[in-house]
Amino acid sequence: MTTMTYSPNLTTLAASPTLSSCHPQDLPWVPWAMPGAAFKLLSLEPSAQRFSLLIKVAANAPAPRHRHVGAVEGMVLEGSFFYDDAPEAIYQAGTYLLERAGAVHRPVSHTGAVMFLVFHGAIEGLNDADEVIGKIDWRWHEKAWKAALIPPITEDTTHNREELLNPR
Repeated sequence: MTTMTYSPNLTTLAASPTLSSCHPQDLPWVPWAMPGAAFKLLSLEPSAQRFSLLIKVAANAPAPRHRHVGAVEGMVLEGSFFYDDAPEAIYQAGTYLLERAGAVHRPVSHTGAVMFLVFHGAIEGLNDADEVIGKIDWRWHEKAWKAALIPPITEDTTHNREELLNPR
């Protein structure tokens, strides 16, 4: 079975239809689900529930406690962070991480951080009783990315924003 990877930012190379690339430095930062954070959508693979992001977190941004439905693999590119239940383990630039499915934690960054992350499933926001209060997945990221990059409808535009956000 062939799995399709989608991203509005990837260029599929004519010489190799199985290889795509983009230049993340040319992409804008788009507000993420938590205050003080932004993301760049690199790729989506809906059939596998997988999506790849760059995430930038401001120093002392209030991260929610959350659970990973699928594993997350990542690399800290700039800055550092730790988890509130293990403050002695600080993950600095150059650190690779594998957070397995089911992981529950709250990250903290006093310096801010930029990370490359590959999500293999959704992330569930949790309240203090560990009840799910929100969920973000590949669909959420695709919709947020498109909404941020497609200009609003004005009298001067001829496109239909709903059609662009929800193609058939």
